[in-house]
Amino acid sequence: RQELTGLFLEKPVSTVINMGGDATFVAKVHAESLSKKPSVKWFKGKWMDLASKAGKHLQFKEMYDRNTKDFTFEMKVIAAKENFSGSYRCEVSMKDKIDSCPFDITVEEPCSTAVLSHKMEDRCL
Repeated sequence: RQELTGLFLEKPVSTVINMGGDATFVAKVHAESLSKKPSVKWFKGKWMDLASKAGKHLQFKEMYDRNTKDFTFEMKVIAAKENFSGSYRCEVSMKDKIDSCPFDITVEEPCSTAVLSHKMEDRCL
C-alpha cells in the first residue's frame, strides 16, 4: 500500500484564467534522496488522466536541475475554454511513496469582452 508523503517542494495552485488565456501549473520535487526519477500524473476530476489529452490546448514538460537535484513538472493550459474549469490533481509517485496535490482551474470571460452583466461589472470594476 502506498502512503502519502511530502514529496512536493512546490505545488500547483488554484488559478483563474481568462477565456482564451494561458496558464502554467508547476510541481517541483527534490530527488536527491530518491533512487530513481519520480513519475507524475495530472488528473481532471477524480480519475481522468490528462496525459492522453496533450496537444493544442494542453502541454506537459519536465526538467531536471543537476545542481539542486530538483525535478520540475509543468502542465500548460493554452487558449483556455470554459469547459476547462474544474478540479484537478497532480500526483507524484516513486516506488512506495506517493504525494497528491489538488487545485482548481476557473475559466472566466475577460472583462473587456461581451456586454457586462451586473455580476461581471462588480468583479471587473
